[in-house]
Amino acid sequence: MCENLYQLLLQYFDSGVNSPDRKNIELNVCKYAIIFLLPATENKIINSSLEFQSQYYSLYEKTLAFAGRRSLEHFFDYMEMNNSKKVLAGRRGILKPFLFYLNKITFSEKLKYIIASYPPSAGKSVTLTYWTAWLYGISRNYSVIRMSYSDDLVAGFSRNVREIITDKRFRDVFPEYRQYGDNPFATKEVYNWKLKDSTVPASHIAVSRDGQVTGKRANKAMIFDDMTKGAEEATDSTIHQGLYNKWTGNWINRRDGDSTKFIFAGTMWSPEDILNRIIQDREAISELVPSDKFKYVWESKDGTTVVIRVPLLDENDETTCKAVMTTEEARQLRDVTDEFQWACVYQQDPIPAEGLDFADDLLNHFDDLPVNEDGTPAYSNYSLAVLDTTRRGKDNVSMPICKTDGRIYFMIDVIFKKKAMTELYEEIVAKIEEHHITWLVIENNTDTSLKVLLDKMLEDRGIYYCTITEKYSTVKKEKRIKDNQGTLRKLMYFKPKTKYKPNSDYGRFMKNLTTYSFDYPNKNDDAPDSGTLFVTEIILERGKPNKPKAINRSLLGI
Repeated sequence: MCENLYQLLLQYFDSGVNSPDRKNIELNVCKYAIIFLLPATENKIINSSLEFQSQYYSLYEKTLAFAGRRSLEHFFDYMEMNNSKKVLAGRRGILKPFLFYLNKITFSEKLKYIIASYPPSAGKSVTLTYWTAWLYGISRNYSVIRMSYSDDLVAGFSRNVREIITDKRFRDVFPEYRQYGDNPFATKEVYNWKLKDSTVPASHIAVSRDGQVTGKRANKAMIFDDMTKGAEEATDSTIHQGLYNKWTGNWINRRDGDSTKFIFAGTMWSPEDILNRIIQDREAISELVPSDKFKYVWESKDGTTVVIRVPLLDENDETTCKAVMTTEEARQLRDVTDEFQWACVYQQDPIPAEGLDFADDLLNHFDDLPVNEDGTPAYSNYSLAVLDTTRRGKDNVSMPICKTDGRIYFMIDVIFKKKAMTELYEEIVAKIEEHHITWLVIENNTDTSLKVLLDKMLEDRGIYYCTITEKYSTVKKEKRIKDNQGTLRKLMYFKPKTKYKPNSDYGRFMKNLTTYSFDYPNKNDDAPDSGTLFVTEIILERGKPNKPKAINRSLLGI
């Protein structure tokens, strides 16, 4: 039955050759093989008697090769099946979204751009090499331009693509290549070669970022793979701007028609590098929203763009891929790596190299709250807080909470969430009760009902010790942050990194604070803004409630 089904699928695939619906027929038949025949044969390899196991294994291999005709992941698996050093097997978890969207962009008319960033050794370049070879299996009339920072690198990519195409297993997936034997190439130069029976001037063009591409065209894909030459160029704004200018002025025009796809892949080196510039350009056209299929993936609302940014350590401080680096190794590397390099290269969340006036090593920290010689607390039994409400959907509600010894202020807790205010009323009141907050300053330029609402909620709980004052700000945020940065660094103390989880409210607040730059655009400034709000309104007491003062009535003649 399995053998008959396999033969039927072969016939079904070939039936689409002259059909106007050829693409869908071929995709559907390979999907059927993946969903039904592969699991059936794989199960029988394990559960059948010995005399049939080898036959089922042979059928499994043939089905895997067949599925690889239109499934990049299965093609990758089949080609690596007999390799001792497999790339995909150990990295499937992080490469799965890249494979999925490369597969999708191959057949989609709408999807045009993929921007993918991974830590070093994640396998992105190997994946792109297999994708390129796979494209030629789908059509010998595709042309691809692949670029990188050096001639040696692109030459290596070019050779690797040719090696895959001449592999006998490639002919198992794409039988039409059997007619060419070990030489399917009409021309075979390292940087510029052409497949036999192809209608394009060149099938594959490999060129460095400094090479000449004028007059060359790609009708299927342009691949920009590792355009920045490592850490030595990370902070060189001139190089980043030069690459971007080449993209807008020349490279984008190497497409041959509207069907050409653009793949940008690499490691993040700077907020200014070409990967980030392309992301900014695409998001300006259509908003990027989190994918409902994969973590670390964003899709544009108009369906034209996909952004993949896979960190080395996830939100729980665990490795995203043991084959790249174990959790213990990654944490040790983080402890000895420059914060700029760690954020960019390993976390794919680039921060500016300069202008970080709130960098963690410039802040004061406390392991424990101070105590007196007799062991009693040397800090207040009450807390003070400010609340910076959201103005836009991308902003965080930020509420730093501090205790004081009368001289310095210890941030013991914080609310830092990208949620609507209506979802946080209960949490705000709970924090007031938990930390015995006696004074809360709300910066509220749009809604004057928040104070009234919180006062009522506190009254309902029998809490009368918290004085809430509202602050209407007339000073621009950037000016307030700049004018009060020194006081924040001097008088506010924060927990060390070892005392909070990166994905906690405290961790996200500290990341937002420590990566804020005066020299580069910031995605948001909620942490430094609320931190300096605490400085101006509580530490400097500019918003302190007026207290009644006794007067001598006789001096007034009363």
